Amino acid sequence: MKALINPNILELTPYKPGKPAEEIKRRFNLKKVIKLASNENPSPVPAHVSEAIHREISNIHSYPDSDSYYLINRIAQYNGVDAENIVVGSGSVEIIRMIVKSFLNPGEKVLTSEKTFLLYKIATIETAGKSAFVEAPMNADYRIDLDKMVRLVDEKTKIIFIANPNNPTGTTLPKRKLMDFIDKIPEDKIIVLDNAYQEYVNHMEDYVDGIEMAVKRKNIVVLRTFSKIYSLAGLRIGYGISNKVVISYLARIKAPFNVTRIGQAAALASLQDDEFKNKSTALNIKNREKLFRQLTRIGLKVIPSVTNFILFFPGIDITVLNNQLLKEGVIIRPLQAFGVPDGMRVTVGFEEDNDFFVEKLKKVLDEIK
Repeated sequence: MKALINPNILELTPYKPGKPAEEIKRRFNLKKVIKLASNENPSPVPAHVSEAIHREISNIHSYPDSDSYYLINRIAQYNGVDAENIVVGSGSVEIIRMIVKSFLNPGEKVLTSEKTFLLYKIATIETAGKSAFVEAPMNADYRIDLDKMVRLVDEKTKIIFIANPNNPTGTTLPKRKLMDFIDKIPEDKIIVLDNAYQEYVNHMEDYVDGIEMAVKRKNIVVLRTFSKIYSLAGLRIGYGISNKVVISYLARIKAPFNVTRIGQAAALASLQDDEFKNKSTALNIKNREKLFRQLTRIGLKVIPSVTNFILFFPGIDITVLNNQLLKEGVIIRPLQAFGVPDGMRVTVGFEEDNDFFVEKLKKVLDEIK
């Protein structure tokens, strides 16, 4: 059978999301299970978004608008750019794959940091194999090391992925350092600024959203998503902003009808105003700060985060801890696949869910130690 398979696929390790809460309930006969593994916004969508979803259900016998015309125009208006600067995808993951397929030629390479979003690696390997993927070491403070990255740029480098804020570390890059890095990169290399968690950043004066550069320069793509702050993870909608030439190339390989009718309607309604986004941001900051204090009081090493998740180091075997937490009804994310074999990532949920997690974590740590 292997002889029939694209050899690049054989080099891949499947992406493994957290287990469904329903499965953990069934397996361990539990009444309560909380899932804090996938960085979802715990708040349900506001009423006007829910209403838009229900209105669109009667139309699902018809294909969606393949060009996402109304959604793209609203995204463009929201970000102060032209519609021709926008591409919409089934999550930003689809756009990551579109970028790699569009711009990576045989013999060229993709550069990113270690300990970052797994889909950069997956998209590269499935297209060009492991030899095309290059990772730069990360700083000791779990920030992307741009100095090390720039030293790895050579004539074979074609695409550079930078997650800012970074998943799974929750850290962000200072504005000046990122701008200096971008200025050092030749324009024949594509720089992708993955800003999936941008809305959670509360120090925008020191943050690069990249939109103005993406529109004006030849080689920058900014990625955004509706999966996080807008609570639309289940509908898979992301978008990219770049100059019109780059967007026109990405449009050539975009799958037809790639964003569903319901997804388009929900995303469009989500941009009606910023009330839900602002409430979600404020709630996240409050609960994240409390959760950070709770984890540090236990005596754990915790990385300060600007996102809706926290990276911590329990100081014991991750597999053992994870299995015990599952039995207690807690689903969080072990990070071996991200290159952090001794770390775990917990999503910031509602206060009562965070407290439940901390209670069970203390219990399990005491039992193991």
